[in-house]
Amino acid sequence: MFNLKQISRWVLAAASLSLAVQAEEPKDVAPASQAVTPEQPVTTAPATGQTASPEELKAALQERVKRYWAARQARDVRTLYELESAAQPGGWLKLEHAMSLQGLPVRSVKIDEVQVEGEKGMTQISAEVMIGTIGWTRQTTKDPWVLLDGQWYHETFR
Repeated sequence: MFNLKQISRWVLAAASLSLAVQAEEPKDVAPASQAVTPEQPVTTAPATGQTASPEELKAALQERVKRYWAARQARDVRTLYELESAAQPGGWLKLEHAMSLQGLPVRSVKIDEVQVEGEKGMTQISAEVMIGTIGWTRQTTKDPWVLLDGQWYHETFR
């Protein structure tokens, strides 16, 4: 029989499009513990050809993560779609299928950890998730990101 904790973890993982992939444990993690709000400014990594420092890459990733999770809270499918790696040119994700990106309703999102290793990023996110009749439940999940053409995108899995 399933227990509530296992079901809740699975639901949040499904909502963040990380169904089949479990990331490695972060090796060099700095806590961010910042609430995500839509009013936060958005920064980008330096353009291709320029070398960004690890601190610049991490800051750029953190800003994109804030934007993504603010859109998840607001149920802003257009922004979610634009921040998905598979929605970029040559990707398999089409706008007409973007509704599946919004997942379960979330609120009180916090970025707990941000890690960058080359062109891969991993964040740990905690949030309250609305789970049917169970109600709002606090959950934590790993959220993978990838650097494409100098911009961070949420890593989309089929």
